[in-house]
Amino acid sequence: MKRLLLVAITMFLLGSMGYFATQNSHNVSLNLFGNFSIQLSVWMVIAVSFVSGWVVTELWQFISHPQRFVQSFLGKFSRYRENKKLQLTQNFETASLLRDQKQVRKNYNKLDNQKTPLSIRILYLEQLRYVNSADELLIKYAELRAKHQGNLQVLLPYLKLACEVSEWDLTERLSHEILRISQGHPDALEGLRQFHIFRQDWVACIEQERDLLKKFSGSLITKNLVQEHEEHLQKALRQDPKCLKNWSFRYLPQKRDRRNDKPLEAIGEARQLQKSGMFMEAGRVLKEAYENTASLELLESLENVFKASGAEEQILEMIGGLHNSRQRSIPASLLFSKLLYQNDRLEDAAKVLSEVKLPVSTTKFQITKLGTKEKGMQLTEEWSDLYHALRYLIAVRQNRSVDALQEAKPLLREAKIIGITSG
Repeated sequence: MKRLLLVAITMFLLGSMGYFATQNSHNVSLNLFGNFSIQLSVWMVIAVSFVSGWVVTELWQFISHPQRFVQSFLGKFSRYRENKKLQLTQNFETASLLRDQKQVRKNYNKLDNQKTPLSIRILYLEQLRYVNSADELLIKYAELRAKHQGNLQVLLPYLKLACEVSEWDLTERLSHEILRISQGHPDALEGLRQFHIFRQDWVACIEQERDLLKKFSGSLITKNLVQEHEEHLQKALRQDPKCLKNWSFRYLPQKRDRRNDKPLEAIGEARQLQKSGMFMEAGRVLKEAYENTASLELLESLENVFKASGAEEQILEMIGGLHNSRQRSIPASLLFSKLLYQNDRLEDAAKVLSEVKLPVSTTKFQITKLGTKEKGMQLTEEWSDLYHALRYLIAVRQNRSVDALQEAKPLLREAKIIGITSG
């Protein structure tokens, strides 16, 4: 009601001044006392009237309701400050998106105070990667982490930076700290996974991958993890043949054939025996596994055991047993001949080679399939080259130059291309 009354009085005054202005050529004459008068422009009178009306209204509000007046004033001032801060924040975020380091620093300096949100501080640190070195950034993150203990807003980007710059000890500490705060956190699991890959601790690595696949299977972060996981499972078996003894593979999208783990378990067991100096036992494990699986990787491990043992004659006899067995395989015979040659037993090596019959190749470079007696193995060009290389080297050592030349032809790529064969 009071406001309506003030509006009515104001309108009356404005109407009066308009009337007098019309009568006095848009000027208002004020007779103060005697003959003293002031000529004022009507617009000035109107402006002064508005200001006076506002001042009178505010004074009236202050006198009648002083507490409400103060609260209204403080609210308006607070909204002004918030709007100004919001504008600075928007300017800072825009400069961050544009990577304009000058504006980023300028706006952040205006925002930097005790009440600056931690998210803004983190965003500013992220922008410093375009200015500071890795060591400088790590120091700044460490300082912020000390001020905000156990805060994931700091720990997560700090972990990301540690992985990016390959600070693996720091990565391990940060990952464990995050897992204490949030059990099963995917970023921490991925950080530990990367740490174990760097340390080549494959048994610990597959445990982190299993947890990731259990909780986030089918997601973007595990898109390429299944294939890597299979490779790491194989490496883990080579490190610890019993690491998958009580392991359940229900978390995998497809069923896994555990029969393929037998050669890897044998390799892992042989490595443990080899580290203990038990070369004979290691060789025996590999020989039996090869007889059951015919995995070529077992032959490579068997060769390594033989060399590590100092060319132990008994291990060489084990490999010879593979050559002389009923289920003779070309790779085992070629390995036996190779080791005989390396031990200067040329006649024995030549005799073994004479008993090896390479299958007739139907193509020049593709893999040649062997008969059923080879248990489905395939003879690659590498094994064929080993066969001819051994025959060539033996011929050279025995001064049979013509035979050496004939054996060298299959080794030359030019000879393979134009179809030249020995004989």
